[in-house]
Amino acid sequence: MTGGGRAALLARLRALYSMPVALASGVLLAFLVPSGAPYVAWLGDIFLSLLKVLILPLILVSIYTSLTAGTNLRLLGGRTLFYYLLTSGFAAALGTLLGVTFARVSSPDQPRPEPVDAGGLEFSAEGFVQNLFPSNLFDSLAQGNILHIVFIAIFAALASRYLAEDRRRFLLEGALAANELLMQMLRGVLAIAPAGILALVYAGLVDMPWGEIFQLRSFAWAVALAACVHALLFLPGLYFVKTGRSPRDFAGAVQPALMTAFSTASSAATYPVSKRVLEENMGVSPRTTGFTLPLGATLNMDGSALYHAILLIFMAQLAGAELSPLQAFFIVLLTMGSSAGTAGIPSGGIAMMAFMLDLMGLPQTYVALYLIVDRFFDYPVTAINVWGDLTVASLVDRDLRKKQCTKDALKNG
Repeated sequence: MTGGGRAALLARLRALYSMPVALASGVLLAFLVPSGAPYVAWLGDIFLSLLKVLILPLILVSIYTSLTAGTNLRLLGGRTLFYYLLTSGFAAALGTLLGVTFARVSSPDQPRPEPVDAGGLEFSAEGFVQNLFPSNLFDSLAQGNILHIVFIAIFAALASRYLAEDRRRFLLEGALAANELLMQMLRGVLAIAPAGILALVYAGLVDMPWGEIFQLRSFAWAVALAACVHALLFLPGLYFVKTGRSPRDFAGAVQPALMTAFSTASSAATYPVSKRVLEENMGVSPRTTGFTLPLGATLNMDGSALYHAILLIFMAQLAGAELSPLQAFFIVLLTMGSSAGTAGIPSGGIAMMAFMLDLMGLPQTYVALYLIVDRFFDYPVTAINVWGDLTVASLVDRDLRKKQCTKDALKNG
């Protein structure tokens, strides 16, 4: 092997293993040297801040270029919606099934939550719809409201189709150049990713309320089993059936995005990394990633769907309520829509949980239970959310390429 070949191989191995090693190191340090976490936490904060800087500009230009460059919005949107409904529906149904099973065999002596003030937060369908539409672009940017940016980008892309050809081309070339610049900036940010991931995991685990979580063993086992079935069986199986490719190779190629999601607990912050790994490692079209991933980061939450379903069922058990099959089906629908609800309102997680408790007739004091377990489960649940987004983006791109090949064959034949 030549010197250049060895260097390339070493660089590839370093990129493949640096993030998992950093994550494992953070876990070990959290348990062995917990007192050192405050001294390195700032590294994680810097890494997360740099990722957040890139989120909204990338979403804006990637959606705009995706829809302006001649993409069939009906086909792209239809395929994306189909796969997102399929994966989130399976996750919610799986969470409900396992939640009911584990709740029936678990000990009735579960810790009952103390009263908590939900801050007067309320959820309403009218308020959610209003929050989908921005009233001030700069305010939306300052608040980091991804749904607003998605709406603005789609609106601008559709409006640009009615401009003169030369002006539309000018705007598209500017957006493409901005996208390339942002991706180059992302490569620089990812150079410090191992240190940032180590610091985030280190600091996050040290502050975890382990005693309270261990009291909810049955709930934890239910979530763990549901997560394993969905992330290790269903999504890889769906990928293999639709593409005929190895899910293991796919997971290895998108590993940086999964590690980032697990350490940051933010689908939005992971978006730039997800876009990069799909385009550079898997050859997914920027048009596909630019449309599917922003929507997935806000509206498609497989991990959240199964997690919320199990949590609601265990809350019902604590309240002494027996769930009928119809109520179980209602939980499936409720948890499928919860991710969209939480994306459009401030402090959406707490507000949506309070709303769902009210619909099920459960005490609002159980919001405290959500606040306890969410600190721990937010990390693996986010990783599953991103895993679902990555899988769907790859499948949508495969379907679009296949459709284009068929169209070209018919045209030439």
